[in-house]
Parts: sequence; structure tokens; C-alpha cells
Amino acid sequence: MKRLVLAILSFLLPLCGFGQEKLGPSPVDEVGVYFQQDGKWTELPPEVVNWKTGGVIKSMSTMGVVKGDVNGKVKGGSSKTHLKKPIELLVYAPEGTSITEYQLIKFRTHSDSREFRTVTGGVFHQSGGAERDTIDFTGKHIAQRTWTISLDTIAPGEYGLLPPGMGDARSASAQLGKIYSFSLPKAE
Repeated sequence: MKRLVLAILSFLLPLCGFGQEKLGPSPVDEVGVYFQQDGKWTELPPEVVNWKTGGVIKSMSTMGVVKGDVNGKVKGGSSKTHLKKPIELLVYAPEGTSITEYQLIKFRTHSDSREFRTVTGGVFHQSGGAERDTIDFTGKHIAQRTWTISLDTIAPGEYGLLPPGMGDARSASAQLGKIYSFSLPKAE
């Protein structure tokens, strides 16, 4: 009987996380996105996203056969936060959230705004995710609820990190959200 209990425990303990290396505390205290500045993590301020839907008339006139788009719009042609390479972001996520739920966005810039698409409408369907404007990235899990993202290979431009749930504004045309934006100027 003792052998059976030991055998069961030796099987179950690794599955429960006992005996595995645990991640330490996060280097920051508040949920948000940070960037490295002078060896310290500095908060990347969020900007307000105004959601707008497109193709509503097209969707109505086709009785829902053609679905509409959902676009995010941020005021200003450029982020107030200008970063230099190498860029490393730190994300301290809310409890139960993973880095894979965030989207790295490359904005389409205008003189007075920046825009991106989160839902693309088609015939009979909508595809979620800002595929047209997203950039793949990999997060490195460094602490509890904390990941770093290295962005050494991105080109100059306007970018934002969209938190989970912010890209799901399908139901209203005037909802507000947030995005952590930054600018990577061209090297001089």
C-alpha cells in the first residue's frame, strides 16, 4: 500500500507544480506596459482608442450576408512616447491573463490620427484579430504575470500594444478602449 501511495504521489506532484522552479515577483507593482529607460522600467502611458464600425450599410443592404469591419482610431499622428532601439517592453498582466492575449499593432498613420483594424468583415463571416495590422511577437515569462518582449527587428513607425478585450468592440460604434502606444523614429 505504501508503494502505491508513493507511486501515485511521484506521478501527481510534478503535475501540481511542486518541486518545479517558481517564478519570483514582478519588478513592477502595477498592471500595465513598461519600457526600459536608464536601466529602470518606465510606465508606457495608454492612449484612448475610439472604435468605429464600417460597412454597416453594406451589411444591412445585403441582409447580413456581408459583415462590417471594426477599426480603432487614436488621436494624433504620432505617439508622445518615442523609443530607441533596442526596444524591450515589460507587460505586467492582470490575474489570469497571458501574453498571447495581447496584440502588437502597427498603426496606419494620418496627419491627425493613427488607425488599425481589429475585425474584418466578409461574406457570411467576420474574422477577429487585427491580422492586417498585427505583428507577431514572443513574450518571455520572467516573473509571475510578467513577460518581456524584445522588438529589435521592427522598422521605424507607430506601434501599440493592445490589451485583451480591447479589440472586441463589435457591438457599438462609439466604444472607447485603450492601447499602449509608442513611436520608433527613423535613425538619423
